[in-house]
Amino acid sequence: MKKNTPFSKEKQLVQTREQAEIALSILVQNSQGEDLELGIFCLRDQLNNPTLTELLDSYPDLIQEYELEKLLSGEIEIKDASRRDVKTAGLLSCLLLLIHFYFDKDKGNLSKSKVDDVTQFDSINYIMNAITSEECINELFLLILSIVGIDYFKKYQENIKDPDFVLKQTLGFDSDPEMGVHIDMMVWFALVRLFIEAIFIYYDSDYETKNDQL
Repeated sequence: MKKNTPFSKEKQLVQTREQAEIALSILVQNSQGEDLELGIFCLRDQLNNPTLTELLDSYPDLIQEYELEKLLSGEIEIKDASRRDVKTAGLLSCLLLLIHFYFDKDKGNLSKSKVDDVTQFDSINYIMNAITSEECINELFLLILSIVGIDYFKKYQENIKDPDFVLKQTLGFDSDPEMGVHIDMMVWFALVRLFIEAIFIYYDSDYETKNDQL
């Protein structure tokens, strides 16, 4: 039975290939690649898990030893590390790779050979075959929720309904300092969610066909 999740395909921000191209174009134009990457390291630091940090550093070696799908499944046991840590390290590593692959591709000062393009495309598809965008976003959400807490998240949801939310965010929530504690993390999550949804659709050559059949 299909799980009903807050970030299922029916609730995606990006629904079509055209929307994916527009979203990615905006992210590139606004030079958001660095922000996306820094957000991952900020998330890692706030999780405050030395084992996770070590796994992230050693992930290139792990991916040579194990299939990515297995690492992301949480089924792999590694000495002195929990299965959850292995899974989380895999998720964050995949995100970093997707960010590098896409934003490096669009840097005007980089000239990619056809061989590089093929290798990059194969690598992206390898990641997409190992995890879905829905799974990726849900796992990220659970990590962020473990940091900000349910009460903060509920308060954040209420605040974003406020027409003056963007203004308050810009001014730094002087009247509500509690709201400002994790606001950067929540903004990053919205940004990375958009990127994940868009990149998975952008590189899925059969996306429109599969959705027409639903």
